[in-house]
Amino acid sequence: MRLEFQSTIESFIFHPPLLVHSSLSQLRYLILSEGLPVESAKKLRRLRCYIWSILSRTSMDNCTNEYIELLKLGAPQSPIYDKIKNDTGRTFQTDQSFKEIVSEEALIRCLSCFAWQTQETENRFKITTYVQGMNILLAPLLYTCPSEPMAFRLFSTLCYSLVPTYITNNLVGVANGAKLLDICLKLIDPKLSKFLGDNLLTAEIYGMPSILTLSSCNKPLDQVCKLWDFMFAYGFHMNILFIIGMLVKIRKKIFKADSPMNLLKDLPEFDANEIIRVGIGFLPKIPSNVYSMLVEHLTNPDLSIS
Repeated sequence: MRLEFQSTIESFIFHPPLLVHSSLSQLRYLILSEGLPVESAKKLRRLRCYIWSILSRTSMDNCTNEYIELLKLGAPQSPIYDKIKNDTGRTFQTDQSFKEIVSEEALIRCLSCFAWQTQETENRFKITTYVQGMNILLAPLLYTCPSEPMAFRLFSTLCYSLVPTYITNNLVGVANGAKLLDICLKLIDPKLSKFLGDNLLTAEIYGMPSILTLSSCNKPLDQVCKLWDFMFAYGFHMNILFIIGMLVKIRKKIFKADSPMNLLKDLPEFDANEIIRVGIGFLPKIPSNVYSMLVEHLTNPDLSIS
């Protein structure tokens, strides 16, 4: 099955299929059932980049030339550049494998180019040039992609097409994501939901980092990338259910903790396969109207959740 999966992946990369929708469905199913084949870390990262590009329908045509043109604009003006520089130095400081592959300079270049691109692009979402957390969203892409231009192109797709409400000035999508996390937790684990509520711990207080960064702030990064494999295939709205999966996994510790917030602000390391399995298992407990809001909150800035 592994050889079949790998040959299927290679056929997507080198021989684009004619029946796009059915072929993408097949690719999504293979990711769900088998996961990505692991041969070497370097080959896996390169393969993952291509798969994410295919699943997100991101063309890499002319990405290097466009990136170079943005680089020629130099550093954006203050205070944008100051915010970028302040955050990049703190990105995954304790993750040695990340630091060996991704430099702070690469983060600065990509985020600066995005600031220029956004400044010059008209969009109905009012996407901002830079908000705190973008550095953590970008990190898995730079860690995975063979080149900065490819990472930048995928980052643009993520921001403009997949989660545009998460990077507006008022972070409306993130705020709605927090409300949905509270709603879904109450449906999935009423006892844990009540306990957190009794301790005045709403998702707006404890869950914002994991929501804003699509769980990329959690550890370890290689497991985050596995979560992203699934979310590129099936939708980043699943992040809300994955966060709940991480909470449910440590629910006993939460109940016993003298300070639950201290536990929640730094979630323990997780196994992506387990969290994906648990998150999928939550789906039957989510009513269709709530699931629709989960999907819609990523792209609809006018969505109202009470």
